[in-house]
Amino acid sequence: MGIRLDWEIEAEQTHLKRAGEEPGSARRRRRARLRFLLFILIILGIFASLVGLVYWRLQALNAEVEQALRNTVEAEVAALRLGDYFAFSQIQRSATSDWLQSQQQVFNQYQDLKLQQGVELTGQVLDVQMDRTRARVKVQEIVDGIPYVRLWFYWRYDDGWRHVPPDYTFWGMLHVDVQAGMTVRFQDVDAPVAGAIKAIIPAWTQFGCSALQCVAPVLSVDILPDPALQASWLNADSWQLQIPSPFITRAREDLPFDGNMQFAAATLLADRLVGAAAPDLQQQYPTDVYYLRQAVVSWLVGRLVRVNTNSFLIDSLTNGYGDDAVGRLLSALRSNSSIAVFSQVTGRTLDQTGLDWRDYLTWRLVLENELIQIQDETNFLSLYDTLDEAARNLAYQRYAAAEIVPNPFVTSVQSEVDAAGFPTLRAIVQTGEGQIAVQNEVLFRLVDEVWKRLN
Repeated sequence: MGIRLDWEIEAEQTHLKRAGEEPGSARRRRRARLRFLLFILIILGIFASLVGLVYWRLQALNAEVEQALRNTVEAEVAALRLGDYFAFSQIQRSATSDWLQSQQQVFNQYQDLKLQQGVELTGQVLDVQMDRTRARVKVQEIVDGIPYVRLWFYWRYDDGWRHVPPDYTFWGMLHVDVQAGMTVRFQDVDAPVAGAIKAIIPAWTQFGCSALQCVAPVLSVDILPDPALQASWLNADSWQLQIPSPFITRAREDLPFDGNMQFAAATLLADRLVGAAAPDLQQQYPTDVYYLRQAVVSWLVGRLVRVNTNSFLIDSLTNGYGDDAVGRLLSALRSNSSIAVFSQVTGRTLDQTGLDWRDYLTWRLVLENELIQIQDETNFLSLYDTLDEAARNLAYQRYAAAEIVPNPFVTSVQSEVDAAGFPTLRAIVQTGEGQIAVQNEVLFRLVDEVWKRLN
């Protein structure tokens, strides 16, 4: 340890005294800092109060504007309810007279609807969306106990809100919902429709491909606010389905993806799935395959939307041999296949299959009319058992007389065996409609595994 001199010790003590600060100076500096922070807080508080005041005022103004809009909607519905066209027309506005003329038709339709079906114009506003001077409103109405939604558009003029033509650019923000096997694109208005589609169509695809034994495709569904659009595929090769928004006209509140939309979409999907399951199948008219392919499509549509499509033949095939029998049928079909193909699918002769032939026989009777009209004698005669002299002569007579049977429809079929031991079908056929409808009995005989007409 070194020796420290006195002058070194004094210098160190003097340095420490000078390094310290007087207590009064520290207190003054803290007070100044607190006063500055308090000033900043006061300024921020004033600014926040001003912002809050402006926001509150804007909200109040928006509420006033929205209430004025709701009052306009209420007045318009009241005019429809009371049948006051003058009051109704005063709320309509457009740069051309076309809108006023179309709205006059709408007014008349509502008056007829009230008388014929019973309509309840509740005037309940389900949703309001405003964008500066334009607005769209969802208005409820009830027809035959079913709640519907109308989408009305308004523009704020100097004299208030006025009902204007639909603004398809004001349909809301675009959404793209991607899930396994399907992508759905839609805008705000169609969110309820998109939700239903996402729940329904993937199940359709899964069932269809299971029955038809095809590979499930990756679908794309676009819901578009286009009044000229009909449900369709974007092109012949894509799996991109385009569906018009139901809010263009009237949408069901409880079932936005309604029965008509489902039927149209299911028909398109079923036809495309059948094509995917049998991509090389060429339908040679008027052979049975021409009917059978469409019968499969019709059956699949009925199963998807759960409606009766009178697909008796394919329904009976699946009931007796399982849904996968439809896939086996499609695999067995060729361009000129006859119904003898069912023997290959079921492993039984046609008379032992237990199938329901009503829709098939109806098609054969309708086909007779078509072949007479296009003067195709050879194919017309092939529908009859020409080995039977009476049947052959009758066929020639009908063809020569161009005998067209109006709207033939087979209502029932009974399987029998005739006196010669041939399997036959006794069909009850209704022709004509309404009061002029009549019923006749038509016999078909099994010849070379094909049902051919006898009388």
